[in-house]
Amino acid sequence: AGDIGGGGGAGIGGRGGGRSARGGGGGEGSLHAAISTLGTVCVSCAFAGGYVLSAEVLPTDVRATGLALCSQVARIGGFLSPLLLLAGDRSPHVPYAVWGALSLLAGIATWLLPELCGEGSLESVDDLRQLVARQSRRHRPGAAAVRIA
Repeated sequence: AGDIGGGGGAGIGGRGGGRSARGGGGGEGSLHAAISTLGTVCVSCAFAGGYVLSAEVLPTDVRATGLALCSQVARIGGFLSPLLLLAGDRSPHVPYAVWGALSLLAGIATWLLPELCGEGSLESVDDLRQLVARQSRRHRPGAAAVRIA
């Protein structure tokens, strides 16, 4: 039972269900690897896209500080994400549910950002306030403008 690949090992990550660390093909381990790889690719794309989107949405006055804040939050998430795997020891669905819920929240938050297509570059926070006010009047004629601190 102590040899690697002898068929009695726990497999990759201790969850192989009797499969060896050298393979064995198919099953839960392959699905886990495929989902994890897809998640890694999606996170990398989102990370790269986040820099582009942040640079477009943030006014020039606060762009450096805003990008630094976005980077810091991303790094905290990157630090805490593997720790979430420890919760998977009790229930293997918990990490995926948390990551999925956070991804949906991030998508909704991104959807709520102001549309910049056809607009000039934002140079100041006042430009952002004016843009949000114009868009809120355009999309909700009777609604008051969204206040940005």
